[in-house]
Amino acid sequence: MERIITTGDDFVSINQPVVLAMGAFDGIHIGHQAVIVAAKNKAQQLNALSAVYSFWPHPSIILNCPKQLILPRVQKVERLKNLGIDYFIEQEFTEMFAETTASDFIFLLRKKFHYLAGVCVGENFKFGKNCEGDSLFLRNLSQNFIVEIQKFVFFENQRVSSSNIRKCLHDGHIDRANRMLGYPYYILGTLCIGRRIARTLGYPTLNVHFENDLLLKFGVYLVRYRFGRYSEYFWGVGNFGVRPTFFEGVPKVHLEVHSLDPVIFHSQHEPIEVQFWSYIREEKRFASQELLVKQIYHDTIIARHRISHLFKGDMI
Repeated sequence: MERIITTGDDFVSINQPVVLAMGAFDGIHIGHQAVIVAAKNKAQQLNALSAVYSFWPHPSIILNCPKQLILPRVQKVERLKNLGIDYFIEQEFTEMFAETTASDFIFLLRKKFHYLAGVCVGENFKFGKNCEGDSLFLRNLSQNFIVEIQKFVFFENQRVSSSNIRKCLHDGHIDRANRMLGYPYYILGTLCIGRRIARTLGYPTLNVHFENDLLLKFGVYLVRYRFGRYSEYFWGVGNFGVRPTFFEGVPKVHLEVHSLDPVIFHSQHEPIEVQFWSYIREEKRFASQELLVKQIYHDTIIARHRISHLFKGDMI
């Protein structure tokens, strides 16, 4: 996949027919994937190249209604690579670009591409100043290129959308969120040195430093993790929150993982990926370390039980 960043109405240097999957694509969930697959299939039919045409920063930031993004930029690029498209085109979204009318935006698309063969969008796609354009407007005003509109995707009678996924993550419904995403919600971070308290309790942990705000509810999770990007995965119990039994002063959000598999602990600053698979319980303050240790033991039992159900099709 080749990545192209474009500004204004600059020409995009793809000198072949191209079919675009177009949208903000926050999360690359199964609804977004349906649009992207439709673009890939249409490109194959038309002997064209496939591309995702998206926007950065996220339009909500420029329009002063910022949303917490499901995927940071680097993870969004990673997910798109996995989908096997030919190009990822990021349109710089500025205050000036936000003033582009819907009809001018369609003109801009024709100008940007040597030969625009087709565009695939979701049923709720909006574009242009004040979101005046929608998918039907795009189809009606398109000339010399095909417009395909992908119907909504539903999971258990709920429409798959970034907002619904964000709510699931905030409410601790990680299993449901993962099914709508089509992959486990995950973060990329680095190992850091903690206070080593968990080690004295008999449950040593990996302390994970991460830059982006997580959408997760504070609590204890069944997690899967790996060092680097291509090593094997290990299972663990992760605690995401402020560690109320031990914090001093102003609470700070932490992520620490106790491994359920035998593993050699790696060095500080090493990259680590942590996937969240199942919500076990809320984070809470314990009156003593002894009560905390008993609870951690109970958490590991629950985690191992849920791992066994993963291979029976009961969980994602």
